[in-house]
Amino acid sequence: MKLNKYLFLATAALFSVSFTSCSDDDDDKSSSASVEYDAHAVDLGLPSGTLWSDQNVGANTPEEFGDYYAWGSLVTYSAYTAENYVVDTKNTGDDWGGNPLYDVVTQKYGGAWRTPSSSDFGELILNTTKEWTTENGVKGLRFTGPNGNSIFLPAAGYAVDSNKQRVGFLGAYVTSSIDPGYEGVGVRAEINAGGAGQAGYYSYHGCSVRGIKRK
Repeated sequence: MKLNKYLFLATAALFSVSFTSCSDDDDDKSSSASVEYDAHAVDLGLPSGTLWSDQNVGANTPEEFGDYYAWGSLVTYSAYTAENYVVDTKNTGDDWGGNPLYDVVTQKYGGAWRTPSSSDFGELILNTTKEWTTENGVKGLRFTGPNGNSIFLPAAGYAVDSNKQRVGFLGAYVTSSIDPGYEGVGVRAEINAGGAGQAGYYSYHGCSVRGIKRK
């Protein structure tokens, strides 16, 4: 399958999201996790007011890589292959952000937390200054918003089969958006020393996840 060319701007379309019902116990756990994770929310002064987490899913510090997730997957794999990939991409819709069936951020932290869409990453890219830097020995890109607050996205590379590729040179981050040019292909945000952009990719590849919170 030939993937579409590198995309520097996110699509402007807004997509509808479906939700599943939860039990009272699930709501309590989700609410507790959301309140606890709110401590990681950073206001960058973006036009939408969206808050970004200061660390990747599975990380304990801003520079830690965290876990790698395939597009729309709630679990990690020992080998990121097409054979192991279990997400039915034909049923995810154009954007699964906020749907706990596919969104690991929503599933883990609940509340208003979700995986960023392509549009969310587009807003981040367009409204911040970027600096390729090193934090505690880890290379990555720092995004500084109009209000002076910033977040650091480590260059954790991405996972194919049981191997990590381009660690220290590139960071690949899952978006909740499908690639409009190819059915079943996701869009990921990419960072490197040259800046940030977005591209379509094979959905079974493992990428980092950075959560956002709607105000």
